[in-house]
Amino acid sequence: MGNDEAVLLGKLQGGDADAFITLYNQYSPSLYTYILHFINTPALAEDVLQDVFIKIWEIRGRIKPELSFSGYLYRITRNHVFKLLKKITADEALRLRVMQDLYQQTTDADTLLQWKQYETLLHTAIDRLPPQRQKVFRLCREELKSYEEVARELGISRNTVKEHMMLAMKSIRFFVYSNADGILPLLLAAALLKDISRP
Repeated sequence: MGNDEAVLLGKLQGGDADAFITLYNQYSPSLYTYILHFINTPALAEDVLQDVFIKIWEIRGRIKPELSFSGYLYRITRNHVFKLLKKITADEALRLRVMQDLYQQTTDADTLLQWKQYETLLHTAIDRLPPQRQKVFRLCREELKSYEEVARELGISRNTVKEHMMLAMKSIRFFVYSNADGILPLLLAAALLKDISRP
């Protein structure tokens, strides 16, 4: 970090609005691109960007000019992105909005590539499940059997089937969220997991 930025951060700590605007203009373009890597919806990316800098202004007194402001800024941004992704996967209306925006903005080749990534991640996540849990998941999802039918076929209780499905859901979600590149695989996983969580 250069001396000029350290001076700006010192002024920011004191509530200098001009220093804040200078830092915003300096970092917002690269941060916006970073956010779009995860959330390919410009309006939502703008919201995240604004929230990040509002947060910076609110905690300006705790910023240490001697430390890497860039690293600090990207950590806050990443936290805001993941918070929004959680909200998207939990909010059906928001998820549909993002899906619509995504399809309008990406080419067929882009969408196909992300579909393939999702399918690869999903199959890998399923293959990583313990044998009995994998069997339960495949019977419920691929053969569309009810919990009762799977319980009878495997000689286990319905509650055990439900527990296997919930644990499978958690494991698959964690794997996809940890390895996905872009938002479409996350949205598709969210739709799948919403479906399999039904009683």
